[in-house]
Amino acid sequence: MDTETGPAPRTGSTLPSATTTSSLGGAPKRIRHREDQIESAYEVQRNAAIKGAAIWTLIGATACFWGHHLFPGFRRQTLALKGFLTSGATIFGFVTGADTVLLSHEDQQRSSENLIRNRARAELGQRGIVASEAEIEKWKDAFIAKKLEERRLRRLDLERRQGQNADGDATPSLSPPPQQQDEEQQQ
Repeated sequence: MDTETGPAPRTGSTLPSATTTSSLGGAPKRIRHREDQIESAYEVQRNAAIKGAAIWTLIGATACFWGHHLFPGFRRQTLALKGFLTSGATIFGFVTGADTVLLSHEDQQRSSENLIRNRARAELGQRGIVASEAEIEKWKDAFIAKKLEERRLRRLDLERRQGQNADGDATPSLSPPPQQQDEEQQQ
């Protein structure tokens, strides 16, 4: 018997995906970011589905209740039909609630990503750099680091001013720190 006639049978073990084991550039970081986005979208969708189902269950049950008490023809219907109508309203609320919120969440994510990418392209273009995926990722990392540093400096300055105010040495200043004033004038 020749063992090299075909591929070896798979025994339930799955091979790792090429994207998760990639050693190229920023693939693992991008995957982690996408997994976070997927988890966030799942949470938003799940919460909206539960809320929609609860609201529409209440609407369906209320409609069945009032139908039972106001219309003799509806009163003669079986409990199974009334339960079917209520569960239909529940499913309707579940699906439409989840879908509506997920679509708006995806639209919001897409627009924020497009804003970031457009700003990155513009700033990289001003520097004469082609805005490839790798360059945009580098720009995003540098931009985030810059904003975090600005926030840290503002917090330190605020803490310093509050310490001076507590001692009664200085009056509060409503103007931004000099570094921030220079950045605002440049923009």
